[in-house]
Amino acid sequence: MVARPTQWLMVLSMIALAGTTCLPTAFAKDPRPIDGGGVTGLDLRTQLEKGLYARRPVEFEYIDEIVKLVEKKKLPRTLVTSTFIWARKRETRQLQYFQFALQARTRGLNIDMPDLRKQAVGVNLAGGEHGVNTPPIPPK
Repeated sequence: MVARPTQWLMVLSMIALAGTTCLPTAFAKDPRPIDGGGVTGLDLRTQLEKGLYARRPVEFEYIDEIVKLVEKKKLPRTLVTSTFIWARKRETRQLQYFQFALQARTRGLNIDMPDLRKQAVGVNLAGGEHGVNTPPIPPK
């Protein structure tokens, strides 16, 4: 029995498809989960600065303070990362959503968070925070 040229072409295309879908995952080195740090290959500071579109010096200062809290183990990295992922889904002002949400999610954890009155746009000076629907705090 002799195979037709169309059958060979079909077999070769199936082998090529299997190679492109299976090989990259077979040779992937230690892919990190999102809770471990978000984007693979970026440190937390770079992830927050680039992902939340930090532009003003005060925004870079805020991110620096958050990274220091995570490095000192005073602020759980999973809390920061999950808040980052939630804020990235907003259409605009991702950094401000991140700031308000992280502030709200850490409210009962006895963590000394940076003061948002000098950092975030849209903070009510009377002490109120408005316009933020925060994601739930992840279970421990």
